[in-house]
Amino acid sequence: MKDFIIKLRKANKLSQEDLAKQIGISRPTLISMEKGERDITLGELKKLSEIFDIPVEIMLDEESSVEARISAQGFTKQSFKRFHNLVLQCIKYGADEDGKITKTKLAKLVYLCDFASYYNFLKPISGFEYRRLAQGPVAIQFFDIIDTDESICVECRGKAMMISLNEQPATSELSKEEEKVIKLVCAKWKKAKTQEIVDFTHNQIPWKVCKEGEVIPYTLINAEEPQNVY
Repeated sequence: MKDFIIKLRKANKLSQEDLAKQIGISRPTLISMEKGERDITLGELKKLSEIFDIPVEIMLDEESSVEARISAQGFTKQSFKRFHNLVLQCIKYGADEDGKITKTKLAKLVYLCDFASYYNFLKPISGFEYRRLAQGPVAIQFFDIIDTDESICVECRGKAMMISLNEQPATSELSKEEEKVIKLVCAKWKKAKTQEIVDFTHNQIPWKVCKEGEVIPYTLINAEEPQNVY
């Protein structure tokens, strides 16, 4: 956990003093936490979750590797490559004119593309599990990519985390039909505000019928009217 906090703090260009103030603790206390000399309280963990926009369960699970998580869930490295490419394509086609997109909006685009593919072809693009979190459905692997992938740039703009590409994604991992779904979904939401796409996913059947933190079955999207799929 201590290394994870240091990585997140530096990635968000925060000094120890800055982060300590946001958590509501002293700088020496934060230093002790980063050195592993002091345990993190539940309240501090929740505060860190809010500051970095990362669910508590992800922070608790940060020590397990991407490969271990994929293996534990029965997915292959090829599945992760496809999911990774899906994320990059959503940045490419869904970002603003400056090439940047909020982390929350990106997560929603990725979800909508995976579930729209299932709706159209009874086969999702990645097949990864999406959970019902406060800001809408999201796959846990999404945070792994955003936090560790060198092809992605993460910047802070006020309270929002802005995502952009350091390099253009390859297209060989996905089929023409899957790429078409991504382009259609991104075209619809490209100019929308983050809250608009969050509200849309909150009004969909998959999010409404599942409980907080629960895995959302892909099959639920088939109960939606076509205009409400994405």
